[in-house]
Amino acid sequence: MGQYKFGSTSIARMQGVNPLLQKVAFRAIRISSRKKNGVDFTIPPFGGIRTAEEQNELFKQGVSKCDGFNELSYHQTGNALDVLPIITIAGKKGNRIYTKDVTNEQRELAFHKVATCMLQAAAELGVKVQWGGSWTWLDFPHYEIVPDK
Repeated sequence: MGQYKFGSTSIARMQGVNPLLQKVAFRAIRISSRKKNGVDFTIPPFGGIRTAEEQNELFKQGVSKCDGFNELSYHQTGNALDVLPIITIAGKKGNRIYTKDVTNEQRELAFHKVATCMLQAAAELGVKVQWGGSWTWLDFPHYEIVPDK
């Protein structure tokens, strides 16, 4: 079991994100800390609130379905948060989940560990959240508040 917590950079990247989603993330990292095989996690650049221009750049890179202008991302309204697992490879801990050193199986397992904690935290707090890893177009880092209908 590790003692995980968000660093100051991750906390800064959460500024402007829906406070309920922030609570879920902080609760989730505490949950992960209590697990025997927990995983540390971080908020990547552009993982929190995004401008239309930032969103459009991610769209152009092919990592988002929303262009930021005609189709808005939940990130633009503060109702989405991307969370990346921090893993240890060859004794080095870091945010290298997308490097060639990590197999697809290792990557998916790490993201599923984060998702287990995020979804448990959301359930405990009564926050309706959906995970991009359960979509047809997989977006493993993505969590968003489900809007009330």
